[in-house]
Amino acid sequence: MKGKTWNDIVKPIVVLVVICLVASAALAGVNQVTAPIIAEQQQAAANEAYLVVLPDADGFEEVTDFQTSNVQAVMKATNGAGWVIKASAKGYGGDVPVVVGFDAEGTIVGIQFLDNGESPGYGQKLVDGSEDGIAFTQQFIGMTEPPVVGTNIDGISGATISSKAAASAVTTAINCFNEVALGQEAVIDEGPVTLSPEEVRAMLAPNATLTQIDAPEGLTEAWQGDDGSYVLYAEDKGWEYATSPMTIAVGFDPSGVITGVWVDTSSQTPAYGGMAINDDYLGQYTGIADEAGLDGVDTVAGSTQSTVGVKKAVRKCVQAIAALNPNAGAGAATSVPADSSAATSEAATSAAASASEATSASEAASASSAS
Repeated sequence: MKGKTWNDIVKPIVVLVVICLVASAALAGVNQVTAPIIAEQQQAAANEAYLVVLPDADGFEEVTDFQTSNVQAVMKATNGAGWVIKASAKGYGGDVPVVVGFDAEGTIVGIQFLDNGESPGYGQKLVDGSEDGIAFTQQFIGMTEPPVVGTNIDGISGATISSKAAASAVTTAINCFNEVALGQEAVIDEGPVTLSPEEVRAMLAPNATLTQIDAPEGLTEAWQGDDGSYVLYAEDKGWEYATSPMTIAVGFDPSGVITGVWVDTSSQTPAYGGMAINDDYLGQYTGIADEAGLDGVDTVAGSTQSTVGVKKAVRKCVQAIAALNPNAGAGAATSVPADSSAATSEAATSAAASASEATSASEAASASSAS
């Protein structure tokens, strides 16, 4: 019996453990060998890019005394020809890195985007040598001010997220040049500002003292203002694979008109769920006085599930306000505080950092199925 137990149970387990240990050791050994080589190749590519974007330099000295966020390297030409700055921004598939060459006055004289994880045929045009990619990149030459897609540069057709990420990376490089070369204050990314529950309610009902009341069926929380306003909370999952539902808060004035919407999209895919809290999307809800008004709210391409989820939650609140407030549905748009939309937009933008307004056909398809 002992021999059978060893052969049938213990021995296979021991063999599997040994195999796993050997495989893990082998992988660790391969990583130790290849990691320095990969790092060296990446550094060599970056060094080559430095000379490409600032060919008048005869050499570089690295500058490390800077604070601007999302900058990986700052190189100063030893002959005073200018500066080279490597920076990045978040794109559709991860970081979008760029190397930017500046002359001594801060004019962009060369630029090269490095390998990234953007979509083939779309964001990959930044690095694949395509005509569209080259035309996009050349727009930055001669610039001294931050590039803005749709304002002073055109994006790559069908790759809005990647184009905006590329422009953001170049803006970061400009900010860093202004810091190290001109002595301006560093631009530090402190991440999105998280509003407390009290701040959210104050934003949605700025002129009221709120008291919590029993939440109507289908809602998670309800607050009533001493002036007849309300702040109602509801949830909806949005993206079907999200780990938890989104929380949505809706403010209503005394006439039942929506004053603003706040959304917590922390459970959604950041690149796409974030679009559900951009001010252009949420601003559509301000001024709506009844459920029929929700039909005119458009979803956001690339964030379909998240923005549909927001609308479903807002609809729950609109249905509930009709029972809570006898005046709901009869209010005039003029009853909305003149500055409520702006306050909501500013706070929402601070809370989550504005996301891209649209995506490419490929990116939108991916977002719809994966966000």
